[in-house]
Amino acid sequence: MLHAQDKPYIFDSYSVNEGLSQSTVFDITRDDQGFMWIATRDGINRFDGYTFNEYRYKPSSLYKAGEGKGELVARGSTGNRAVINRFDLKGYKGFSFYKDSRSQLLLAHNNGISVYDKYKNNFSRLFEDTTTVNAAERDANVKFVILGEDTATNTLWVWRPMKGIYVLDNTTYVTRRIILYPPQFLQRGILPSVVMKDGNTIWMNGDQGELFSLNTKNLRISTYCLPGVGSKPLLRNLNKDSMLIISAGHITLFNKQRNKFSDLVFDMKNEKGEPFIPAVSELDQYGNVWIGGSDGVLIYSIARNEIIRHIVSFNTFETRSFNNVSWLYRDVADNMWVGTDGDGLKKYSPHKKVFNLYRSPYITHNMVQAVYKHDDGKLYVGLMRDGMNIYGDGGKFLERISNELYPGKFPGNDLGAICRENGDQLWLHFAGMHIGLFNVQTKSFIDLTGKVTALGLPTQPAPFPFLFKRTNGQLYFNYGGYLLMFDETERGHEAAVVHHFKEELLTAFYEDYMGNQYVGTKSALYVKRVADSRWKSVFIPSGTTVKSINKNAHKELLVATNKGLFILDDAGRIKKHYNSYDNPKLINDYMYGVLLDDKDRIWVSHNKGLSQINPLTDEITTYNNEDGLQSNEFNTGAFYKSIDGELFFGGIRGVNGFYPKNFRDNLSNAKVVIRRMEVLDKPYESDTAISLLTKIELPYNQNTIAIEFVPLEYTNPLKNKVQYKLEGADEDWVQAGTFRMARYTNLHPGSYVFKLRGSNNDDIWSTVPTTLEIVIKIPFWQSLWFRFLLLLLLLGIAYYFSTLYLDYKIRHEKLKLEKEQAVDQERARISSDMHDDLGSGLSTIRLLSEVAKRKIQDPSQTREVERISETAGEMVDKMSEIIWAMSSSNDSLANLIAYMRSFAAEFLEHAHITHQFYIPEVIPNIKLSGGTRRNIYLAVKESLHNVVKHAKATEVIVEVKVHKNMTIMIKDNGKGFDQEKVRLFGNGLKNIQKRMMSVGGNADISSNNGTIVFLDIPLN
Repeated sequence: MLHAQDKPYIFDSYSVNEGLSQSTVFDITRDDQGFMWIATRDGINRFDGYTFNEYRYKPSSLYKAGEGKGELVARGSTGNRAVINRFDLKGYKGFSFYKDSRSQLLLAHNNGISVYDKYKNNFSRLFEDTTTVNAAERDANVKFVILGEDTATNTLWVWRPMKGIYVLDNTTYVTRRIILYPPQFLQRGILPSVVMKDGNTIWMNGDQGELFSLNTKNLRISTYCLPGVGSKPLLRNLNKDSMLIISAGHITLFNKQRNKFSDLVFDMKNEKGEPFIPAVSELDQYGNVWIGGSDGVLIYSIARNEIIRHIVSFNTFETRSFNNVSWLYRDVADNMWVGTDGDGLKKYSPHKKVFNLYRSPYITHNMVQAVYKHDDGKLYVGLMRDGMNIYGDGGKFLERISNELYPGKFPGNDLGAICRENGDQLWLHFAGMHIGLFNVQTKSFIDLTGKVTALGLPTQPAPFPFLFKRTNGQLYFNYGGYLLMFDETERGHEAAVVHHFKEELLTAFYEDYMGNQYVGTKSALYVKRVADSRWKSVFIPSGTTVKSINKNAHKELLVATNKGLFILDDAGRIKKHYNSYDNPKLINDYMYGVLLDDKDRIWVSHNKGLSQINPLTDEITTYNNEDGLQSNEFNTGAFYKSIDGELFFGGIRGVNGFYPKNFRDNLSNAKVVIRRMEVLDKPYESDTAISLLTKIELPYNQNTIAIEFVPLEYTNPLKNKVQYKLEGADEDWVQAGTFRMARYTNLHPGSYVFKLRGSNNDDIWSTVPTTLEIVIKIPFWQSLWFRFLLLLLLLGIAYYFSTLYLDYKIRHEKLKLEKEQAVDQERARISSDMHDDLGSGLSTIRLLSEVAKRKIQDPSQTREVERISETAGEMVDKMSEIIWAMSSSNDSLANLIAYMRSFAAEFLEHAHITHQFYIPEVIPNIKLSGGTRRNIYLAVKESLHNVVKHAKATEVIVEVKVHKNMTIMIKDNGKGFDQEKVRLFGNGLKNIQKRMMSVGGNADISSNNGTIVFLDIPLN
């Protein structure tokens, strides 16, 4: 099990400067939405990890419109912090929280009990009592404390320290009964300082060493004598059998069933010799009990029955911060919230990656160039221009040793490298080639620079000092392009040249456990293997500066450069290259130091923080100043791994030390809630809190919205991330920025779904997104009802005009019909007159001509009379045809076909020509005008006349077909005709063509073993 002393405790701090209403904290809890609530001496605060919303008592009796609704004070200019006042608390002191079985947040105060309405985001009164028992209660901080519920009896139990216990109805909050303190309490002057509800038992303290239990069923009191119980103890239930009682100097484990106890005596005093006074307790995730009190926090292990840690400071640079702890609360992510009496709110996050900070508070800068942790557990840090700092465990500053404080102490000011010589001495290598031994006990320094000067080397630039202690005891160090060494002899340490790398500037050295040596320069990498006495160049891209060299368990060489991290195999070939182009999560390529943790994972420092590389999966995690790093920029040579696995990296503002083995992923879910919404750059007004809305509807002209949201995960809020997507507008998830706000302009009417998902500080994303349906209503002229009404209007107009048209059409048709009837009547009259008058006259002429012909005896004189008779007969036949055409009773297709058939039969029989006349079985009822009928009939008549007159045919076929058009085929077996001599027919064929054209038809006459006349007449 991980014990409390295994890792340091780094606290985040929240104070009035960050938006907390007041620095004395009385109570802390978390509601069902995920918001943190902090009760202070001056109102209460709702905290989302970034912003404190403040709820306070209204000092004025005047009513102000809009109280309890909306944001009464605008957000802060930074966008991160804000104070939002809500004057709806009914009490002004003695605040304490209680979450009931219905997930309601109840607030007890000096005037009764209020409940938080999460939908309206305000408090309303449930139980009111403004009376006071006495002056002591009037002036006391606490008047009511909610002990708990009894769901079987539907009651709420409330403790009033100055009077007794109130039993309220849990629905109406009406007082059912009041249980006053027993008379013996009053006689002895006992007022319990602590009361705890434990099922059907209420526990309370009495005098020193005395504990009482009250049975809520029969109101019987039992007394227990426990020597460790003080005057103001803390009571905490551990399980159904055990109770923890914490008093000044005593921690008592009490078995309630067996009436047995064990007592741990402790003696904790502050720097003034004052004893530790406990005030509050809380269990952590390991089962340890945190005990807050007058001098910080004691961590008590129940399993080991001992105090395993005493936290006296919550601020990094203070040996003892203002640490009077008034409240402790552990949330669902195991974050321990610490409320203090005067120093605000603190938070310890066990799942936050802890980077201890080593930074001196006494100098103007902390530009680190070298880091080394010695056998004595102290950290020695080399600085630019400021000598050396010495730190104790957890970042405690111990001492600064420099030429400024101790003139002439060191031969140089820029300490660039530190290395172990033995348990008492350290090698110090300064820029500009100064080197010597520092005694950690006496703080004396032996300057050995003269040993190097005696080598007679030409002056070289030496900005990047390094030191490397070989297993054989030799010390390798650099001077410009020279690799030098110190070797201990009988005459002391003697300097020698190992190798001169011409035209190079040495920056790094590494020797593996096999004895292979590697040297990095500003532009190259060299190797000298055990089996080879020569230094050979190893290929790396041109312009690459080597900053650090290391080797992993797979014999792969790790080379940190200004162009990323190169992984080389044993043969010196580049196996892998980690850089920001191929690995975007790496962020930066200018690397300074490379170290391996105990699991062979790679850690590199660069200009954008620290990155951890898992070589098996290539997964990269980068940490920055938001994780607690000294800054985002680190320095050359400032890195070190201690024997126990602690890694150190130095930068421009100090050193970070950490144990990678202590890093645990935070599995807590980052629930995202919508904090605020603006429509057309004005707050969206709703009777329900925006965080609880699931759907909103907006008019078509309010289609520019901004939504502000926040992830409710408190381990390291600055590392939380949020992604959002508006389905219907965004194709993919969008990464939220610093202000955690999404803005959309000119949204088209329609339905959208706004989705949010968040990640915690370890990039673990929530699986269930937060959703809000947003409906932009369409304009009324695009709505279905408007379109329906418009359709009805159009139909009405269409109906009106169609009615007018139909009326006109009917009148027109009626008039046309009347005209047609009049024409038909006139045609009938004319045909009747012609038949009666002309017909009878022509018949008389014909008859008289026949009579005259019989009376003339001379045959030569009868020729003219016969011509008169024949002409009269022809006139009668033509008149009959005209009468037939004029008669409206014959205006049908069937009548026309019947008439043509009758004429053909009579005409061809008279000419002794066999004929066949084919007609359709079904003749449609189609009306034809008299002119059309007459032209068709005359075209057929002309065709038959040509057959009789010219064809010398013995057989004629007439076939009539009716489809869309009517076709008439007249075919004979006569001699046909010559196309060149077609004029012999006179005007007959031309007349046929003219008559077909007049009715919109066509005539086709061909000769092939007879003559075929094909007539095509449209029937429309």
